[in-house]
Amino acid sequence: MNRRAFLLGTAGLCASLAGCASGDNAAEQPTASTETETASATPIETPRRPRLVGRSLTPVRADACPADGALATETETGFSVVGCVSGATECTIARLARADYDAESDTATLVVEAVERTDVKNCTESPVVRGYEATLRFESGLPGRAVVVHNDADGRREVARIDTDA
Repeated sequence: MNRRAFLLGTAGLCASLAGCASGDNAAEQPTASTETETASATPIETPRRPRLVGRSLTPVRADACPADGALATETETGFSVVGCVSGATECTIARLARADYDAESDTATLVVEAVERTDVKNCTESPVVRGYEATLRFESGLPGRAVVVHNDADGRREVARIDTDA
């Protein structure tokens, strides 16, 4: 049984019995317990913030790469990014370095980096472009902004930004 509800009910019963026993003047005066019950029954709602619940990166063909390095689009549950990173050797792969959400700035950040595979020897030093498709999935709404950063042979730089309508 809910102890708080039981105690409030008992207090209300005692207050009503006391009013009946003391006469008409006591019944006309408001009791403090009625005001307390109303104030404690009203929940205080806190605003819900988006919560990052999923992230993924899948290699794709480099011929689908946008000219600016990456293209970010808003989806119903998050963001989708198609992009390409550049590497110095044929053993370069695209890897998800970081995906997070900063509630204070209301910004989701996706960092994709180009790294050399460690399980392969004798890689030819030849510039290469590696394509990827990445997704960020959220609950409780979308962030106000999403930023895509590449960290590859061309350095670290922001390659896409999208502001939501939220």
